[in-house]
Amino acid sequence: MPSTLHVYWNNRLVGELTQDGPRLGFCYDEGYRSLRANLPLSRHLPLGLAAFDDSATRAFFANLLPEGDIRRQVARQLGVSADNTFALLEGIGGDCAGAVSVLRPGDMPGSSGQYRPISREALARELATLPSHPFLAGEEGVRLSLAGAQNKLPLYVKNGEFFIPEGNRASSHILKTAIPQLENTVLNEAFCMNLAHRIGLPVPAAQVVEIEGVEVYMIERYDRKRTAPGEIERLHQEDFCQALGVIPEMKYEQEGGPGFLACFRLVEEWSDEPILDTLNLLRWALFNFLIGNADSHAKNLSFLYVGGTVRLAPFYDLLSTAVYERVSNKFAMKMGGQKDPRYLMATHLDRFSGEVGIELRTVRAQLLELCGKLEGAIGPLADTYRKADQRPIIVENIIHVVEQRLRKAHSLIG
Repeated sequence: MPSTLHVYWNNRLVGELTQDGPRLGFCYDEGYRSLRANLPLSRHLPLGLAAFDDSATRAFFANLLPEGDIRRQVARQLGVSADNTFALLEGIGGDCAGAVSVLRPGDMPGSSGQYRPISREALARELATLPSHPFLAGEEGVRLSLAGAQNKLPLYVKNGEFFIPEGNRASSHILKTAIPQLENTVLNEAFCMNLAHRIGLPVPAAQVVEIEGVEVYMIERYDRKRTAPGEIERLHQEDFCQALGVIPEMKYEQEGGPGFLACFRLVEEWSDEPILDTLNLLRWALFNFLIGNADSHAKNLSFLYVGGTVRLAPFYDLLSTAVYERVSNKFAMKMGGQKDPRYLMATHLDRFSGEVGIELRTVRAQLLELCGKLEGAIGPLADTYRKADQRPIIVENIIHVVEQRLRKAHSLIG
């Protein structure tokens, strides 16, 4: 007999996730399919079909889980195989990205559980042990899952106090610790996210917080909405790999994952506001070039399902990788066929324009506008960090990269 988990969209049963030997399957609940105002769990899991095979099922559900070393460590904590997506979701699938909860039969979503207060001292200890104890995996009552390869911890934050969500309680923020061997990624990401905000890109609130003398990155979850004191509504999301049916191991274009062509066509097809969302996606691509972010792959893009509509979600994971000598700075998605920003030329911008289906004059105009906004915003933003830290070296390094990219951009525009 196959093993079964129930899949919920907030409090609504959507369907069942099954495991039969090594193979996964998903089928929609007929009651959910019959609803008049329903939406599919994913573009790649359309409501016109009742059941899905291993390939389609795995592409959605594997992308709910952490990746790489973190996934392997979670598996060790739970005592299961790192390749066992079903068992991992059974252990930590209670608070996934978006509105999805994956629960054992008999468990119900909703407001059961509690927000357990955690002192800054205790939180500092938990953050210090994240590499060996990610997402508090295996702790009684704690079921937290986030995709990605970096150590992070979902929390509920209220009035500057921190709480661990237990049972089916939803988190409101994510804390990310520094990436080992890379200089001050915490400040790097906070600076780039706030720079994006200052020039008008849709991004969640992000900041550096100090926990017992250690700086960590804190971002407000855009897939959560506060509805009342102590109550949070989950908003459904799917990342572009889920929407395209791509497993997380294939997220990079050079590994066969989505490139700009697939991403822009996806927005055109799936967004309820394709013109506006296409423009924002273009600005995201150009901004990543200007700050030197070579890790802008398809899993860093998502759709948000709100009020019966599907829209491009706010941007996240904005970080200047070009400041690190040991990190490859080839584009995660080739721009006009070019994967190395050093050799990007006006002809590549022309090809990129044709690839994404946007007139070259519009691409050039958006690049010029972003250059002007960056030139006006980066200095004042840097000053706010300089006041807090007399020598924020990483900020000065980011400024140096941006200045180089601005010169490159002006040469592309002509």
